[in-house]
Amino acid sequence: MLTRWRKTRLRKRAAAARAEAFRRAPEAGAMLAKNFPDQAWPPLRSMVAGYRAVRDEIDPAPLMETFMLEQARLCLPCTGGEGQPLVFRSWTPGDDLLKRSFGVEEPGAGAPEARPALVLVPLLAFDEQGRRIGYGEGYYDRTLEALRAHGPVTAVGLAYEAQKVSKVPTGRHDQRLDWIVTEKRAYRGRA
Repeated sequence: MLTRWRKTRLRKRAAAARAEAFRRAPEAGAMLAKNFPDQAWPPLRSMVAGYRAVRDEIDPAPLMETFMLEQARLCLPCTGGEGQPLVFRSWTPGDDLLKRSFGVEEPGAGAPEARPALVLVPLLAFDEQGRRIGYGEGYYDRTLEALRAHGPVTAVGLAYEAQKVSKVPTGRHDQRLDWIVTEKRAYRGRA
């Protein structure tokens, strides 16, 4: 119960910090490719799960376009239902998208399902140990747990530097990130 209360308080502070960072530098997503670590860079023809930025999230589109130009394949997350992991569907810039819950744009059900080797994760706050706090629905925690049960997957959180906090409170189901990349630098998550 205490962890839930701490997370709720942190979400409010982190949302305000992210909104201010976006107001100051809405184009900061263009810096993500420059700071993306070589150790996490996707191999040729690998599948990368990105996301479509909503509201004031840092925009992964320039990074995803860079990956595509370097021969990676792309997919986007689709919500499968309450309590379920995300489903990833293949996507190429220019494909039609449907606006779903929370205002998120997703590929339609006709797009082929995909299993990513690299997952770009939106977040509200992160710490240097690779802990993140999201929106409270647990979609990415369930998804990363399910993907990792079937083999290696690299999870990279994307954020503004202003979203960094000293420590993110965690529960037993929270999945750590391997890396966090901001417009200023990259952080290696610790297990």
